[in-house]
Amino acid sequence: MTRLTKTLLLVALGLSISGFAALAPVAEATTAVSNSPASAVSITLYGSFTAPQGWGWASTNITDPGPTLTVHQGDVITFHLFSQDGMAHMLVIDLDNSMTQNAGDQASASFMSSTVATNFTFTAATVGTFNYFCGFHPYAAMHGSLVVQATGGGGGGTSGGIDTTLLIGGVVIIVAIVAVVAAIVMRRKKP
Repeated sequence: MTRLTKTLLLVALGLSISGFAALAPVAEATTAVSNSPASAVSITLYGSFTAPQGWGWASTNITDPGPTLTVHQGDVITFHLFSQDGMAHMLVIDLDNSMTQNAGDQASASFMSSTVATNFTFTAATVGTFNYFCGFHPYAAMHGSLVVQATGGGGGGTSGGIDTTLLIGGVVIIVAIVAVVAAIVMRRKKP
């Protein structure tokens, strides 16, 4: 191999590496995961301290623990709260899972009607499993779980972090550069 051929091959290799290095941030940006938009979620709950104790979707299916409520991070939940037994209740979302109402917890207004809902809006900002309970009655009598799942997301690219189209384009560029270098070398060998 002549000195000129080696030089051309090194220049072609350097250009290829520089091209990939310049495109790497673009490839990374195309693989970003986008969160699903928040949803408005409506949940009806009936609370009761008298038998049957607990929470339920309706006045006829109250259990303790109450139903597991599953939502996604960012969802805005509107609770429609009823008292099955006519007693005063308060829904507490136990954000620190202490089983007692603390300053950081979210709580509804007091409700005691079995026919007119008290609405309470809560945004599920943090992923995790949290207790919910009645702020007026013992935790053991009226509690359940609120599961906040991470939002799913789309996004392009492969799991390796490089967009497939970008990878194919890079290979095509390398092949083109090698072909040009080969053509130059072949031209110089002709008498």
